[in-house]
Amino acid sequence: MSCPDCDYIGVGDVVEHKMNTNVFGIVIGVAGSLIYIRSSPSLAVLAFHEWELQVVENEDEPPTKAKEPDPTGNVIKVDFTKPRTLLPSDDTEGAA
Repeated sequence: MSCPDCDYIGVGDVVEHKMNTNVFGIVIGVAGSLIYIRSSPSLAVLAFHEWELQVVENEDEPPTKAKEPDPTGNVIKVDFTKPRTLLPSDDTEGAA
């Protein structure tokens, strides 16, 4: 892993191609100036020269909070600890 003050790419860094940002992945190996990445989502191993890649910066922002409950109240709460009888419209006869 590279440190924030360092100017190099290390194993475990998430990188993207400078010219085609659709190519990105995690660094799994370094051999001289060649950087081997496991690309996403294909999981193929690709090799690039270090000057072709840039580290994807971590925003260091906390994740956004969960969505608020539905204000319309259209949420059905089910208590699974109590037995529930099937409604007459719930015909389960012949179900696999």
